[in-house]
Amino acid sequence: MAADCAIILVGDTPAALDALVAPVRRRLSRAGWSRKSHDPFIQVFAPTGGRLEASRGLDGHGVLIGEVYDGEGQALSPRSRSALGCRRLDAVHARAVCEDYWGRYLLVRRVDGDVAVLRDPSGALDCVVWRKAGVTLITTSAAAVIDPWLPDGIALEWEAVAALVGRPGEHRHRLALTGLQAVAGGELRTIGEGVNRAHQIWRPADLYRNRASRPPPDLRGAVERSVRALAGDRRWIAEVSGGLDSAIVAGVLTADQRRSVAAWVNHYVDQPEGDERAYARAVAGRHGFTLTEVRRDGLRLDADRLAVCAETFRPPANDIDPDYNDDIADRIEAMGAWGSLTGQGGDAVFFQMPSLLIALDEIWERRGRARGAILHRLARWLRRSVWPTALARDWGDEVRHRAGWDHPWLDDLARVPPAKAIQMSALAFCQTFQGPAGRSRLGPCVNPLLSQPVMEAGLVLSTVDLTWGGRDRAAARAAFEDVLPPSILDRRSKGELGAYYGGAVAAHLPFLRDYLLGGALAEAGLIDPGLEDRLTRDALLWRGGHSQLLSLALTEAWVRRWLERLDRRTP
Repeated sequence: MAADCAIILVGDTPAALDALVAPVRRRLSRAGWSRKSHDPFIQVFAPTGGRLEASRGLDGHGVLIGEVYDGEGQALSPRSRSALGCRRLDAVHARAVCEDYWGRYLLVRRVDGDVAVLRDPSGALDCVVWRKAGVTLITTSAAAVIDPWLPDGIALEWEAVAALVGRPGEHRHRLALTGLQAVAGGELRTIGEGVNRAHQIWRPADLYRNRASRPPPDLRGAVERSVRALAGDRRWIAEVSGGLDSAIVAGVLTADQRRSVAAWVNHYVDQPEGDERAYARAVAGRHGFTLTEVRRDGLRLDADRLAVCAETFRPPANDIDPDYNDDIADRIEAMGAWGSLTGQGGDAVFFQMPSLLIALDEIWERRGRARGAILHRLARWLRRSVWPTALARDWGDEVRHRAGWDHPWLDDLARVPPAKAIQMSALAFCQTFQGPAGRSRLGPCVNPLLSQPVMEAGLVLSTVDLTWGGRDRAAARAAFEDVLPPSILDRRSKGELGAYYGGAVAAHLPFLRDYLLGGALAEAGLIDPGLEDRLTRDALLWRGGHSQLLSLALTEAWVRRWLERLDRRTP
């Protein structure tokens, strides 16, 4: 169970709502849930000690879940939150909400007898919807306590499971469970008796295509407002990896906010490439806080631990390192922190990806009049030729890769140059970081660099501007030069944990062999016959693939858990 759990029930009639809720209320109470909002047509339930705020609309026909801020980063007052819950929620009004406000929220509203659901563009809160017995249900969590309310006839959709197995670890929007529909970030979903339609209100490609009509992006301002607003005056466990992105988050907090952080945590391993303490210490020295250094000495993998991760609507790709997440969760509990604060998402927003296709963006955006200096700097950065043959080869590889993309943000990429499309796909993948993990069981995991204002600033800037001078995240380095230690500002390397995870997987090969080759995926015929050959130390050493094996184990755990839950529902 996560701190961001909530389920919203909207009845076609008050009688239908009461009939569905009444038999389950005792079960919810025993599980530590309570009713947070109650109107004749709408009820909201959440864990009693949860972190989500629920505000009922003034007229009793809407509800706002989560945090909402205005353009200046000011949290809405209780009255403003309730007024927002009264707004008509059609495409026009939903677009106005996305333009005027941002945050970590779901907005739900009865509209002409149906139910409209708007998920904030960042996707910070999960959102899954379905219908049952004259009631529309919207939830942020797959906690087992909701099982009596799941759709009749719900089952695993094995074709979708096969897609998960084929591209392990990638974020897939489509759920592999029948009767449930995921709502994308920035999507308005209208659902009711015989009604189920989606309208993608916010889309990365639209921001890029309409960039000429927007004011010049203020990357620094967007990051400062978002980080400071989301941090608020709360007590956090802040992650300081030693990389650029977490250093930026630490650097833009106010002095008071930094003083209220319960612990600044850096995890390191014995391998030199995975030990970034020198850089994290530089951040601590720059801002005058004490760094908590945590040595990682292994990875626990067993069926019970994996099962704990699997209480989700998708395979828990955000829990690929359960020991790391457990450590953060334990610190949240021990220090009475609100949650954890990270720099996740910066690689995508600021454009860390070294790609020759940036040259195609330069050619595209300047209508063939590419600047020679840009191409030269790019070639020097990547140590590759920018001759047309190389560009054509990379573009062909990218087109083939796009065939596996699965997210509404990527459905329309017309007039988007190729490297910018890579950035958009990376942001879609970053929805993984917004998903549940062990660290969020007691407090939310907040990723300010994936907030709507920051994503919009990064999307409006061209990939050439983001990497100006042939440097990854060059625009971010320039914008935050005054708050970054020189060692991080000038750093060209990036922490690498491949050897650590490879060793951890190798140490658990006997377990993984039994777990995967004798598991539910194998029984369904979804395990590649060649997997057994990859489950050896020599194969890991010479061919790699540890991350795919870990992701596959998480998928196996997820399938087993849902088969168990569905079996319990069978009369």
